Amino acid sequence: MKVFETQLPGVGRRYQASFPDGGTLTILIHNDGQRNVYWRDDPDENSEELFTTTEREAEKLAEIFDGTFFEPVGEDLEDVLSDARLKWVTLPKESPIVGRTIGDVGVRTQTGVSILAVERGKRTIANPSPGTELLADDVLVVVGSEDAHDAFGELLAP
Repeated sequence: MKVFETQLPGVGRRYQASFPDGGTLTILIHNDGQRNVYWRDDPDENSEELFTTTEREAEKLAEIFDGTFFEPVGEDLEDVLSDARLKWVTLPKESPIVGRTIGDVGVRTQTGVSILAVERGKRTIANPSPGTELLADDVLVVVGSEDAHDAFGELLAP
């Protein structure tokens, strides 16, 4: 499969995945977070819109594709993680926590989110320790409730 990315000024980004067996899947991510998904069997044909999603719906689909989405089946099981959401958050350069360690900031105690991994360039730090320094442009993989994610967003704000 080949994937091509194109910046569309004023619109967003377009990703096109061409499959070896034929067909092209196109995902248009608008600057406002909306996603449009298209399919084209033949390169000479027009694409057909399959569906449109919100950013949250797209995150749920991504969780299914990468295997992190799981909802237990069973009437007697309580869904203990029903409020937990996994998100990827880029640490802005101007954030007050840049240059500080996870433990020094007290991310979990202040916000309720847990940092599961830090993606730094091509390197991933899985299960980072409290001594892990947070750097500008790190992508933090965090889990928590929506309220915890909101509090984490406030903590990151300059």
